[in-house]
Amino acid sequence: MYRAHVRPIVWMSEPLSRALRERLSTETTVVSSTKEFLDAPRDARTVSFLDGTTLEQLDELAVKYGQQPVPPPEWRKLVAAVSLGPVIVIFDEPLQTAIDWLQPHPWMSHALNASMLAHPMATDHLAQIVQAASSGAALRLVDLLGTDVTARRIRIAHASKRRERLERMGEFFSQKGVSAETVQQMREVADELLTNVFYNAPVAAGAVKKPIPRDQDVSLPEDSACDLIYGCRDDLVFVRVRDPFGSLTRARLVEVLSRCARADNPEIDSSMGGSGLGLWRVVSSASVMSILVHNNHHTEVLVGIVRRPGPGPRPFAFHLFIKDGAKRRSWSSVDQDSDVMSGPTFNTSVAITLKD
Repeated sequence: MYRAHVRPIVWMSEPLSRALRERLSTETTVVSSTKEFLDAPRDARTVSFLDGTTLEQLDELAVKYGQQPVPPPEWRKLVAAVSLGPVIVIFDEPLQTAIDWLQPHPWMSHALNASMLAHPMATDHLAQIVQAASSGAALRLVDLLGTDVTARRIRIAHASKRRERLERMGEFFSQKGVSAETVQQMREVADELLTNVFYNAPVAAGAVKKPIPRDQDVSLPEDSACDLIYGCRDDLVFVRVRDPFGSLTRARLVEVLSRCARADNPEIDSSMGGSGLGLWRVVSSASVMSILVHNNHHTEVLVGIVRRPGPGPRPFAFHLFIKDGAKRRSWSSVDQDSDVMSGPTFNTSVAITLKD
């Protein structure tokens, strides 16, 4: 439920504004011009809602002010409007277009498409997101799902164990009546997220100096094992993966998604590809994707897929939470012979350890 003092500011087209306000369970301030938006009272807990058109108008204003030798007083209002409190963009453009907005707008961390507003889960989802984005309190991504959730939680210390866990996860979803197509999608999503934990995050954290071949097993300390939760509720199936590194940066995430979005756009003649395509496939299949980075401490990624999407475009929501971490943790690695538990697929193993 919203805090009493949270009053969202809404500036967008009338159809989107009406659909949004029907889903918000609190009073809103509706504005209709750049002046009204900049002059609206706000603080660090104020949540602003924009769409593609109003976002473009703010960009034009920023260019206009930026060309002046001495920025006018309105420049500070513009900066405050997008940095004092979270901004959530509602879009009815293609997903690739919305992803491209992330790079030139470093303050943009939340986006929902118009189809999400039409989905029954929208009211609860918006309530959870507005509260989380505006409260500044400690956050766990699974809290965004509410309490009516059936789930399992396990810890995985060895990359070689993820196949076995994916099989059990698939069985769990099948027993809960999830369609075979959605079960397969969730397996692919979870496999990509676990691969990132064991093979990509250690490189980004400096534990190893070069990429780890996929035919090598990777082990994490038992007290820093990968934390996996998977489950479902009436309208959503989800998987949440947490690594112990906290090495994902907004710049890297946005660069990968933007590059892959352009490569995936049939209207653009591009041969771009390479690393990050797995992450883009996750985004392309997700209905909800939330990422929490506690710098130098851990990264959480939660991906949900609606169980009954219905006709029309799939609902989609993206949320990015980045928090400053404590002193940087120092990691190292040791190459060693693979043990019997790693199976015949793995020739050697890499043990990731936390330095004293």
